[in-house]
Amino acid sequence: MTGYQPTLREELRDEDYRYAYAEDFLNTLIATQIKVLREQRGLTQPQLADLVGTKQPGISRLENVSYSAWKTETLRKLARALGVRLRITFETFGTLLEDGARFSPGNLQRPEFAEDPVFQEQIVALVSEKENASHGLIVIKANMAETPNVAAAIETSHGAVGGTIQGLEDVKVIGMEAFRGKATEGAQINGRSEAA
Repeated sequence: MTGYQPTLREELRDEDYRYAYAEDFLNTLIATQIKVLREQRGLTQPQLADLVGTKQPGISRLENVSYSAWKTETLRKLARALGVRLRITFETFGTLLEDGARFSPGNLQRPEFAEDPVFQEQIVALVSEKENASHGLIVIKANMAETPNVAAAIETSHGAVGGTIQGLEDVKVIGMEAFRGKATEGAQINGRSEAA
């Protein structure tokens, strides 16, 4: 717990203060996240304005922590331009303590859909004695978030075939970087590092 939290916890017991603080925090959070996401994507205010269908002063106003006239439609347009979704929820006041403690530019960053880890293709190397003897290292590309039982296109040293893999042991998840060159470069097989 940070040093200000015990004091803030007491101050939030006052109803007027509680609502004023919550509104101020919301305005600061939204404005700061718009700026953080814009900068994360390498966009200038005029570039984001073009994507949203407004002018640069409009984006500047939205990035001002004192701005409070938020419109859901504008936030939807911003979300689409920034490649994220808009989420509006009702929360308890206790979450202000957690949110305040986590408030930082790094925690406000969000990947665009193309970089969202849930939708990233993962590469899984599956090796069994049988497949290793006949085909060499088998590399399966699959979305691991959606397919715990891996059903995918199989790429072997003998070309691509389709099918469902079941019953294989020694499953290792390999990061994309290991496969930028050859398909088997840097794969972990049975706990030891192998190179093609």
